[in-house]
Amino acid sequence: MNKETIIKKFIGEDKNKAINLYEKMIISHNKDIPMFGSEFYTPNIWKFFCDQEKINGLKVESEGVFEDSERRMICFNNNFYLPFPIVLLKITVNTKFNKVFHNQYLGSILSLGLERNKIGDLIVKDNTCYVVVHEDIKDYIISNLIQIGKAKCNVEEVDKTTNEVTYNFENITINISSMRIDSVVAKLINKSRNIAQSMIDEGLVLVNYSTVRDKSFEVKREDRITIRKYGKYILGECTGYTKSGKCKIDIKKYT
Repeated sequence: MNKETIIKKFIGEDKNKAINLYEKMIISHNKDIPMFGSEFYTPNIWKFFCDQEKINGLKVESEGVFEDSERRMICFNNNFYLPFPIVLLKITVNTKFNKVFHNQYLGSILSLGLERNKIGDLIVKDNTCYVVVHEDIKDYIISNLIQIGKAKCNVEEVDKTTNEVTYNFENITINISSMRIDSVVAKLINKSRNIAQSMIDEGLVLVNYSTVRDKSFEVKREDRITIRKYGKYILGECTGYTKSGKCKIDIKKYT
């Protein structure tokens, strides 16, 4: 991998972020020191670096606290096992009558003047939200976030190693003869491949947050597929084959 690969792979702000990470990776490799990215990255970026063939044994890791985290930080060459600069906050809303949604929590946090890239994933359980943030903004959020919408709230740091906070998924299985994106989308939405291809042409299908317009694009394990109006999915492993030779793929669908 070189800088030209980054320039061709990414566009816009993602390109700038990827180039910044690439430069940190090179410094980490040349000086044999651990280097952390400065923010949380979407899957198109962190998966790209984690999937690359490691140069001369350079270790690349990602962390987002939650299992199946979408937004993650990246670290290169962390041979000293330094902790990621990440904390987990618990926001509890003091209301019994109104349900508070994900976008309300995120909107209230951002209204404090914080940048989205310093905030990882949010998981909402009843009237409680668990949010992953960069440690630099932890104290600011705890001191200044006093309400979500019109409801008063309490913010505290909790143990980020807790296993109690997880996404809710519907587990499904699809049988496919090809990992082409049009074939996978057709199975996920239970429509014909022609309809899937039309949706791809219209820009309604994203893989790891990037719009895919190449119908022959091949997806792989742990890719996040977003299909507008249908939902978001994580591809699992091939668990076996049908009598006709089709691969059985486990899928997690966000609920």
